[in-house]
Amino acid sequence: IQKSSNIGSAKIAIEHLGNEKLYKYVRDFGFGMRTGIPLPGEVNGIVHPTKNWSKISIAQIPMGHGLTATPLQMVMAMSAIANEGRLMRPMLVKRLQDEDGNVVAEYQPQFARQVVSETAAREMVQALKAVTREGGTGTKARLEHYTVAGKTGTAQKVGKDPVTGKMRYIQGKYYASFIGFFPADYPELCISVVMDEPRNGYYGGQTAGPTFKNIAEKAARYLNIRPDIEPESAVDALAAANAGRGRR
Repeated sequence: IQKSSNIGSAKIAIEHLGNEKLYKYVRDFGFGMRTGIPLPGEVNGIVHPTKNWSKISIAQIPMGHGLTATPLQMVMAMSAIANEGRLMRPMLVKRLQDEDGNVVAEYQPQFARQVVSETAAREMVQALKAVTREGGTGTKARLEHYTVAGKTGTAQKVGKDPVTGKMRYIQGKYYASFIGFFPADYPELCISVVMDEPRNGYYGGQTAGPTFKNIAEKAARYLNIRPDIEPESAVDALAAANAGRGRR
């Protein structure tokens, strides 16, 4: 996960899941179906049933080939990991108020299903935290005062072949993305940044990562989210004080 290894993802699916279990998790996380958000125009995305899979689908699907998903579905899946494996239905409106500030209607979060166990979700968070550490693909999304758990994404765009008219991957055309949440162990906010044919590079960590950082820092200040990383100056001062007490 830290290195965004396609081969690693394929091996997990082949050696530990198999077609039916992989399909079950893909569907349980909400892919291939509408979220039910109250806006027009939502699509299901594409998740083919296992009877239509080819011999290599088991290796392709874990790395994002052979299916399609909406950005909202991706955020829901990532948020389920942040939320101890619980998938929630998306909400647009928390409450309605009249002109005098009286609450007319208030909406509560809706639980959809437990996708993975709390233990599995916590282990996944630890893996996703490694993405923004040194050696990971998402270091440019790292925040100064918050631990970020997230994942970079780089996807080839699909279009019609001008000769055959068939759908195929377009050479040199990409979507780049970074989806992350913070503070990683006590999540308050999940943010998705998706770029269509980014310039100056096409890897998600390289292009979407810095934009995630910019949005996250401003959002954290606006929402007054409590930091989970002490400033370096405070850490240095604490270490010096502890060293002084030791010498006495």
